[in-house]
Amino acid sequence: MFGGTSKIKNLKRLRQIANALLKAELGYVIERMKLKQYVSFHKKLDQSKFEKKVNSLPLRLRMAFDSLGGSFIKLAQMLSLRYDILPIEYCDEFSKLQDDVKPVPFASIKKVVEEELGMPISHAFKSFDTRPIAAASIGQVHKAVLKDGTVVAVKVQRLGIEEVFKTDIELYYHLAELLYRHFPEIRNYDPKGIVEQFEKYTNKEMDYTLEAKNIDIFYNNFKNSHKVRIPKVYWELTRKRILVMEFIEGKKISEVKHFSQLRSSRQKVVENVIDAVVKQIFEDKVFHGDPHPGNIFLMKDNIIAFLDFGIVGRITKDMENELEDFLIGIVNHDADMLTRSLVESGSMPDTIDMKAFKADLVDTLGSYYDTSISQLNLAGMFLAVFKLSRQYSIKLPLNYTLLGKTFITLQGFGTKFYPEFNFVRYMKPKLEKMLKDRLGPKHILNSVKDTALDFRDIVKSFPSDVSALVRAIKHGAKINLEVDQKELKNFTIEMDRSSNRLTYGMILASLILASALIIKLDVGPFIYGISFLVYVMLFFILIISYSLIISIIREGKRGEDE
Repeated sequence: MFGGTSKIKNLKRLRQIANALLKAELGYVIERMKLKQYVSFHKKLDQSKFEKKVNSLPLRLRMAFDSLGGSFIKLAQMLSLRYDILPIEYCDEFSKLQDDVKPVPFASIKKVVEEELGMPISHAFKSFDTRPIAAASIGQVHKAVLKDGTVVAVKVQRLGIEEVFKTDIELYYHLAELLYRHFPEIRNYDPKGIVEQFEKYTNKEMDYTLEAKNIDIFYNNFKNSHKVRIPKVYWELTRKRILVMEFIEGKKISEVKHFSQLRSSRQKVVENVIDAVVKQIFEDKVFHGDPHPGNIFLMKDNIIAFLDFGIVGRITKDMENELEDFLIGIVNHDADMLTRSLVESGSMPDTIDMKAFKADLVDTLGSYYDTSISQLNLAGMFLAVFKLSRQYSIKLPLNYTLLGKTFITLQGFGTKFYPEFNFVRYMKPKLEKMLKDRLGPKHILNSVKDTALDFRDIVKSFPSDVSALVRAIKHGAKINLEVDQKELKNFTIEMDRSSNRLTYGMILASLILASALIIKLDVGPFIYGISFLVYVMLFFILIISYSLIISIIREGKRGEDE
């Protein structure tokens, strides 16, 4: 089952897992996974413990994960983000797990610091508190003072923790195989894929320089803000196992006493948090992946500070376009656009019934159809999409689930700490601006440019593709090629039409952009306060637009006739 020196460690851990599951009243899981042999002998005697199936499975699993601690808590925290894989009740239950463990002795912390810095701890710091201010499964945080008197927070990785996690992950692959073999009903959740993702997730967390780079991005994005504080990273003392950053004076929002009784402050704090995260999403395109109250500090004058940048989401250009298509599809009752946006964003199984998927998509999101922007509930829509993705085994990229989770968290945050806050109404101008920009000349020009570049790449790679094909044939590859003369002719005609439309589009976009520039630059002469050149541009825009529309209409009619 296991090899090498890790065999004994894995067997010991298996016993811990089996006993934790039994303690959480999940004996039937032990029975089905063939883990009963690892249960303590005296506990095996009561067979009824291995037959009873409980109803509150999410709660029981959380209890088991909590008792096992370490990497199990990290695994549960990662799973709490995957609304596209797990039902909401599991995600919500796993999100309750706090990575708060017993601190390790200072001697081991001192050893790591000195190994990483290559010098005695007293040479790098004026003082270093031996008692941690926070402790987690991977590392713990200590307060320290630099030689120049600057107060800092030092995040130090536990000694040997990387090896411990590697051993656990090896075990997880074995457990994933058992789950796949003995629980056919959960195969669609791809247990092995989850472990693979967790391995990547933990490998990133083990390198504090990656988190430091994330902090730097947010620090630069908010360095001029009077409402948000991001800790400064001290790179001269930051290493793979040490992260030195500015010490933030404040308390976690979740721990602030009587916060709910603070009326005006409560509103300002909630608005500051949501303003900051929305800015991250819609302007910076980089956002905090887990902005729950435990990761946000409340400072003086209602200033907030974000902490723990281990999980960060990014908005790519494709992701932005797909999100816009999704919202437009909702508002305009466009089922085709809605379906296309989800198909392009996720990994669809080969066996998916697209007709059934489209019908269920329309049915699931039907309540949002013909809804004004002011009534769009992003959190609700993401939950609906996640439910559908689970139903059809659609795998969404992590950034999509992080975005959905963030909106869900924000709405829940506002509801809890300031019930009067209307998240849907708040989001209205953000969504309106996003959709307005989508229809603006800049976006049109960029779309045309991207299309032209894609076409250029196709043309550029064509000779090499042909060469590769010829080489394959020379080396004995068998290629079945059937060409219908009529179809080839039709293809050639279609290519000509597409090229013509592309040219029209590029010219049209250029004219629109030129008109915008002329208006902004106030180029004379003027007629009724508008530049004469704008009228000329408008004339050509109308002619080209008319020609393009007529061409498309004629092509459509020709297609119907054929």
